[in-house]
Amino acid sequence: MYKINNILRFIYVIPLFFLISSARADLDLVIDKSGDEAAVRLLVAAFPTPFSQRMRSIIMADLKRSGRFKFVDPATAGNIAPFGGSLNPQQLKRSGAEFLIRGTEIKHNGAVDLSVEIIDINNGRKIAGFITPHQPRQRSIAHKTADAIFKQLTGVRGAFDTRVAYVAAKGAGNDRIYQLIVADADGYNDQSVVTSLEPIMSIAWSPTGKEIAYVSFESGKPAIYIQDLRSGKRRLISARKGINGAPAWSRDGRRLAVSLSLEGNPEIYIIDIATGSLTRVTHSRGIDTEPSWTSDGASIVFTSDRGGSPQLYRIAASGKSRAQRLTFSGKYNSAADVVGNKLALIRQSAGKFRVVLMDMQSGESDIISNGSLDESPSLAPNGAMVLYETRGKKHRHALGVASDNGRANTLLRTPYSDVGHPAWSPYLY
Repeated sequence: MYKINNILRFIYVIPLFFLISSARADLDLVIDKSGDEAAVRLLVAAFPTPFSQRMRSIIMADLKRSGRFKFVDPATAGNIAPFGGSLNPQQLKRSGAEFLIRGTEIKHNGAVDLSVEIIDINNGRKIAGFITPHQPRQRSIAHKTADAIFKQLTGVRGAFDTRVAYVAAKGAGNDRIYQLIVADADGYNDQSVVTSLEPIMSIAWSPTGKEIAYVSFESGKPAIYIQDLRSGKRRLISARKGINGAPAWSRDGRRLAVSLSLEGNPEIYIIDIATGSLTRVTHSRGIDTEPSWTSDGASIVFTSDRGGSPQLYRIAASGKSRAQRLTFSGKYNSAADVVGNKLALIRQSAGKFRVVLMDMQSGESDIISNGSLDESPSLAPNGAMVLYETRGKKHRHALGVASDNGRANTLLRTPYSDVGHPAWSPYLY
């Protein structure tokens, strides 16, 4: 998105030194998961009204991004009875679908709800029904319905009715402007919450989704701020000498893990947000940055070049243990984000930088993106998708979404032509 000089190049963007020195091909295998043999086959009937048809389109787009579903053309099933009507299971089976989804709108007191049902095509029985009430943001009705369908058919809570944040840049030279943007998880309903003439980066959502921590260069040097999304107020958290970077919220929302260079070398520290007190976590001669808390809040995963190249390490948040190396495949691994037992990261493979999803218990990992210079992975709160920065048309920076199984890769809708540093929100309700 933009260049940062010297040591900041490693901490905030992709280290130029390692891009050059490790450009040779390695032995990592890109696993092709484009097949749909394990996908749930859905037949989504036409919804009867213009409003419900719009909701249907959004629901299908949500489910498609998850990489867990294959959509069957309704024409293969002939005429399908409208919502609530009787069905012919034998006719539906010829479509090859496993489940039928039908929906309709319900109007009351000037508001519109959406009612949806799921039919098991094998026996023609209704297995679930949902009524999603009117929402101030109309698209949220579809997102909440998609969440309910996802949970019913996979057993995993959906994450479509969440938000994302990213940085958008426009203009050039002295006229270049940076904005911190917050949008729905599918990129719609975008709004600017911070505008600056200097770079903004390293976005991190609070556990409640009410605040965002980020790094700003507006004072001429990196400083960490917290922005309250409801009041619009913000507060300065750290503007110490040297590097102030890569904030990551603790699970209780009381602390930030950050990278500071108080003694010349970037190390991982923990800042108590209420008091400003510091706890040093790492002690090494290498560059330690990009902290991410484990889901139990007991440990921090971070990037360090202490072994000669950027790799991921894990250390107790207390700092009272030695760091353990987590990544051994590839000469470059960085930018960890953790949800549950899943760890998203950036790995160099065959000269390309791609998103990898790693199981923290087994250490097994798969490449799930298909770009050449992907950055800044951020997991959805259910771990089912990863949002990341990639290169789009004409090498402009865009935002990609990859499903955790690698079967779906899409670009996030955004009205901006140069975007980056994405972060996926937690659950908001």
